[in-house]
Amino acid sequence: MKIVYVSADRGIPVFGNKGASVHIRELVNALAAVGHEVTVLSACRGPGSSPLMAQVVEVQTDGSSLSPDAFPFVGQEIARARAKIGRSLGISSAILNCLLRSYAQEKFDLIYERYSLWSATGVRASQELRIPCLVEVNAPLREEEQRYRDLALAADAEAIEAEVFAGADLLLAVSKEVKVYAVGRGADPDRTLVIPNGVDPERFHPAVAPECPEGTAGKFVLGFVGSFKAWHGIEVLLEAFRRLLAHSPAYHLLLVGDGPLRGWIEGYVQGARLGETITLTGWVPHDRLPGLIQRMDVAVAPYPLLDDFYFSPLKLFEYLAVGKPVVASRIGQIHEVIEDGTTGLLVRPGAIEELVESIERLRHDPRLRRTLGVAASREVRRYSWEHNARRVTALAEALVNEG
Repeated sequence: MKIVYVSADRGIPVFGNKGASVHIRELVNALAAVGHEVTVLSACRGPGSSPLMAQVVEVQTDGSSLSPDAFPFVGQEIARARAKIGRSLGISSAILNCLLRSYAQEKFDLIYERYSLWSATGVRASQELRIPCLVEVNAPLREEEQRYRDLALAADAEAIEAEVFAGADLLLAVSKEVKVYAVGRGADPDRTLVIPNGVDPERFHPAVAPECPEGTAGKFVLGFVGSFKAWHGIEVLLEAFRRLLAHSPAYHLLLVGDGPLRGWIEGYVQGARLGETITLTGWVPHDRLPGLIQRMDVAVAPYPLLDDFYFSPLKLFEYLAVGKPVVASRIGQIHEVIEDGTTGLLVRPGAIEELVESIERLRHDPRLRRTLGVAASREVRRYSWEHNARRVTALAEALVNEG
């Protein structure tokens, strides 16, 4: 099939280091690998050069009339928010026009859109062209924006969300919790399916060579990969690590990533005098992650207790694929993927002492570490990007045949 993949979010560069960027590239590559011709229409190409088996077309709008000065009768903060939304709507409109022009020149079979807050592009194009549209939903974006960023034009965002959820031929949610959100806002439950995130076992596997950052030699390395945000449990992890050092000076903490809490982490490390025991790599290219994960003796996903945990954590699948013993919070999709005591160890969200005890148990039991790691690398094969691509293919072919 000829597939057009749409990403209208200016904050997600196709060739970026964000988890969302990785998700786009991995699924596009998997779709191409199983035989499809994929073109990506994106609001942001990004500066990187990761291998991608697809043409990427960056669609932009000049935005000349969408500066804060276009809203002179409101406060500057509201003006900036409206200007940002205006640019997003302009890009969505430009992508829609690009889709229609492209189809007139050369027909394609399917539109696959990564849902973004201000875009109903895929649904509108599919209705005009009479071809199927699959929409992938990774988060309750409108609710997030309203809660954390004081959403402007909330009624408009709600209307676009409702249009997308009702108009897509299929919604693909990354977790059960995201499906519940979508169905509660108008999506057809029979046409809303759960497809978790995945991993490429050709790159993330137990035989990959380790990358050993300075300071980790001879240490028992506890590792975390991800963005440093409050809902990732960084505070829980650092307090657990401080207590672990009281048990043994052998511990070293490897933090791979960056994010809003980077400054807070550096302040905590300095205040607790932990400098030589912690390595912060900053953002790294995705192709370095397998080697860095391989250096970890134990990998962690210490999420705090959240009322609406909807994540499908990429790092979880990558840890498991490399064959690392994992200690993770028993919450959301995590306890569906990890069987406690068989493919990893689960602890109560935010339970610092349980986290400490589980890590200490693994440090003292190398046989358990090996057993968990082997079982994890086998189990995670069910969550490959290729598996996801084949499932998307089957769903798409059924829709094309329906039409």
